[in-house]
Amino acid sequence: MYDIIITDYPRLPGENSDDPRIMRAIQNCAGGVLYFPKGTYEIAEMLTVVNCCSFLLHKSAVLKAVREMPFVVMIGAAASYPDVQEKDGHLVPSDNPDAEDWNLFFTGGYVDGAGMASCICLNSFKHFTMRDVSLRNGLKYGLRIEDEGSTWTYELVAQNLYLKCTLPGLAGNAGISSNGGDSHFIDCIVVDYTRGIELLGGGSNRLTRCHVWGGSIPPRAEGELPEMLVDSVNYVLSSYDAILTDCYADTGMTGFLVTENARLLGCSYFNNYTYKMDNVTVIDHRSGKLLISDGFFRKTSPHAVLYSGDKTNLISRDNILDGFDGEAL
Repeated sequence: MYDIIITDYPRLPGENSDDPRIMRAIQNCAGGVLYFPKGTYEIAEMLTVVNCCSFLLHKSAVLKAVREMPFVVMIGAAASYPDVQEKDGHLVPSDNPDAEDWNLFFTGGYVDGAGMASCICLNSFKHFTMRDVSLRNGLKYGLRIEDEGSTWTYELVAQNLYLKCTLPGLAGNAGISSNGGDSHFIDCIVVDYTRGIELLGGGSNRLTRCHVWGGSIPPRAEGELPEMLVDSVNYVLSSYDAILTDCYADTGMTGFLVTENARLLGCSYFNNYTYKMDNVTVIDHRSGKLLISDGFFRKTSPHAVLYSGDKTNLISRDNILDGFDGEAL
């Protein structure tokens, strides 16, 4: 199940956090699996993984930021695909093109940015699996896919991710932010990130049974909206040919912001008016061709609008509308 267990790498004298011992373990686990038992691991400097080491965490193992840094974990997976190699500053065909590792993964546990860091960044992968991971209190991002300097980034399979902010002061961040393509997001839940799931680049991404909602962090002052709901967007669809199936936009100022060709199949929107958020737009269709079918869209606030956009590029069929009529349509 694993090659190295982190408990075999204790803190050395003078080490006040766990990142030095974790980096020693990572360096000795090239191409292997590093296991973290239950417990909290304090991270004072970003963990950088570039040697094909995969992470397996106990469900109650926590990698927690204790000071500011870009990400708690940065994974650059280019080394696992030796169909090319760097030589004299140039990418050339590899001497061993059959040694590709398509089984890299990050499974289990918590990664907590603690409001001081984004949680995880995945760069330069051709295939990668994330499963059963919770991401908390990311400063800018919960999960970032293809950050600056990354190459490739396609074929992520992300399943049962739970992303949630519980701290105030993080408004404007994004739960899942992807510039990659050909990826599948299945059963992912995002709570109280200003932008729940944003697909910004690449194409042919597929979302299935994802649920984005906000409002649980209290307002800063009486009479204000909860801070994470201000300018909130459940789904940003700006990558080519995104398909959302059975996805739920729940209590965002905009449910679906569409700027590229996309399909919404069996999707729903609901605004929990307990938070007094009015003037919501379910679908803000700014560009691209859009198909909406078999959906359920419910009006719960006085000034909610179902659709805004260029209807000449819209196909809408077999949807159930509850409370939307007249100008709301």
